[in-house]
Amino acid sequence: MEEHTLSKYVYPQIEKLENELENKQVQLNFLMRITQAINANMSSTQLFEMYSHFLQSELGVKRLAMYFKEQGKWICRKAIDFAPEQHPNLSGLLTARYTDFSRVGELSPPELKLFEMIIPVLHKDDPIAYILIGRFQQTEDEYDRIKFIITITNVVAVAIENKRLFNQQLQQETYRKEMELAQQVQQMLIPTILPDEENVEISAIYRPHSNIGGDYFDYFKLDGGGFIICLADVSGKGIPAALLMANFQATLRSAMMFHHRLDDLVRYLNHTLVSITKSERIVTFFILQHDPERQLIRYVNAGHNPPLMVRGRESMPLTKGCTILGAVENLDDIEVGEIPLDKKETLFVLYTDGLTDLRNNDGNYFDDQMIREFSVKHRKQNARVFNEHLLKAMEEFKGKQEFPDDIAVLTCKIKPKDS
Repeated sequence: MEEHTLSKYVYPQIEKLENELENKQVQLNFLMRITQAINANMSSTQLFEMYSHFLQSELGVKRLAMYFKEQGKWICRKAIDFAPEQHPNLSGLLTARYTDFSRVGELSPPELKLFEMIIPVLHKDDPIAYILIGRFQQTEDEYDRIKFIITITNVVAVAIENKRLFNQQLQQETYRKEMELAQQVQQMLIPTILPDEENVEISAIYRPHSNIGGDYFDYFKLDGGGFIICLADVSGKGIPAALLMANFQATLRSAMMFHHRLDDLVRYLNHTLVSITKSERIVTFFILQHDPERQLIRYVNAGHNPPLMVRGRESMPLTKGCTILGAVENLDDIEVGEIPLDKKETLFVLYTDGLTDLRNNDGNYFDDQMIREFSVKHRKQNARVFNEHLLKAMEEFKGKQEFPDDIAVLTCKIKPKDS
């Protein structure tokens, strides 16, 4: 009788303990496997698969949805017996009010009632993931299983979030190196040595908005003592604009070998630009040619801010030319402007629209009128000192405001030979 009673009460308890021990061993083994997988840098997809398979096969979870926050939105990265595209409103229900394990109640929205529990994963009190579990098999050890689900959910979710942050940091570092390389390439393309001679002085100001930019200027010395200067502004900013600028410069330098007329040169540049960009990018462009033999200046303005010519106290914008480059396939009408040089010094001030976009604390612009007045006032200074004073005036004008765009200024002073 006593042996029968002992068997009746003790053996089931032993069997229960053995089952609990076996379950604990299974859970411990999985925890070790998932930890090894994380240390082995297994992909997020593989971690998702390991996690969801274990929940299904060992813990009796039949419905699952794993939401991760990416770029401010909750994205479902893994689902079992659930179609997230059929429930687009569910992600909007995942709010900061779920800061702890919660069971879905009768008052919950219909979308949430597809599940039985919500497990948030927090980082510094902010949710980084939500795991929704449904169709959960009811057993005697339900409480222990839920505790283990919460544990491994946190382990897996934090590991995946760390992977995302690491990849994001890696992308940022790659982008930073690409920016540095692009900046170095651009600095190689911008001329650093400009003439400061008895009859010709040229000086430049170059302030890219974000280390690299789409503004471009250049100087070319010609046979016979003449020269060409040019200034361009490529649409857009950053690396795409810098790459197009580099291509534009290479095209210009090669084209000058066989196009000696400015109108032919500009037509070729436009045709090449259209063939490359399919009219999706435009370039404003100004080119000036000095002919010392004929004592003549020729220029073409292709939709650029009109540069300023100052002679004595008189000033004139240089507007002759054509439309912007890259907008239309054929430039039929290009007017080449001509300016005879006389016995007076002639100052040319070329600039991109980043200068006229400059604003002060009152919202006023550093406009063309201010540039004209400044140029007439400082016309007797050499090109380098002129630019030094102009840069100082720009800084004082903008005050605490940031430079809104790339800024390039090319100042050229031509003196008569007998001055």
